[in-house]
Amino acid sequence: MTLGISGLIAAYILLAVLLLSINLYSKWSWQLKAITIIITSVFYIVSYFSFPPLLGWPTSQKLPAHFRLLATAVHQPDKLTGEEGSIFLWLKEVEDITTRVLPRAYVLPYSSLLHEKIINVQSKIDRGIPQLGEYEEDSMMQQEVVDSSEIGQKSLDIQYLRSAGPPVS
Repeated sequence: MTLGISGLIAAYILLAVLLLSINLYSKWSWQLKAITIIITSVFYIVSYFSFPPLLGWPTSQKLPAHFRLLATAVHQPDKLTGEEGSIFLWLKEVEDITTRVLPRAYVLPYSSLLHEKIINVQSKIDRGIPQLGEYEEDSMMQQEVVDSSEIGQKSLDIQYLRSAGPPVS
């Protein structure tokens, strides 16, 4: 059973009440009581920022070497607000045929070259043609590919190898 946010709030309230009762009725020094309150408060903040990656938000970790692309979404940069664009990919790592891997969401910085590739690949996915991709660490992280229309913008060179099978109807 998943309690979600209400369960977390209840747990935080319980911890705060326990800490308060211990501090009110103990004979500890005020310095030690203050330290316990500060440490507990810091862990509230740490846990607050630790939960989003566990809740299914896209990760910016490196892509798997071989993957099946399930879906994409592109948010183009907004020149009016100055917001940077992002490219979201939902992938399943392909290790071997027998391994069952759950899909994972990834976020990549926007690039017009990658956006063009994503449009082509997504059209194939929309037609029911599964797509396999390959990621090489050297080409993605260390080599800078420059788009002539956007000088100096880094681009990610993801190669889509082939269709994974016949179209699904």
